[in-house]
Amino acid sequence: MIASLLIECTQDAPDIFLDICLNDKLITSNPFTIGKIDYIVEFTDTDAKTEQSIKISMRGKTATHTKIDEEQNIVSDIYAMVHKIVIDEIEVTELYTQGTKCYYHIGSNSNKNGPILADEFYGYMGMNGNVLLNFYTPLWHWFNSKCS
Repeated sequence: MIASLLIECTQDAPDIFLDICLNDKLITSNPFTIGKIDYIVEFTDTDAKTEQSIKISMRGKTATHTKIDEEQNIVSDIYAMVHKIVIDEIEVTELYTQGTKCYYHIGSNSNKNGPILADEFYGYMGMNGNVLLNFYTPLWHWFNSKCS
């Protein structure tokens, strides 16, 4: 089975990375490159209920990547935007990007020791952290649970 993630980075930033993992195993790690990239994640459907998790991690961003004016307004920023999530040819983007609490970060790219916050996710990744796309197999059972 295949999941695909269409993710856009707003600028080239060789010191900021997007990591894609399946069940905590690294699939790919790429520096920020301007434009959209379609990431592919292969997984096995199962007969017994098995928890699965695709993790999108952003790391390496610092306060210097965000430009602010004298009134502390953001003038420019580097971020990633998750545009589309497809699992087994079914688009499930809205299941995760309509305020689902699946974005985990520490609240600031300069604060390395703060508590981890679970935030609502709307597709925007502007801080170092993880977006967890949790589902389970058998996939048909998970799809049915989401449609009822």
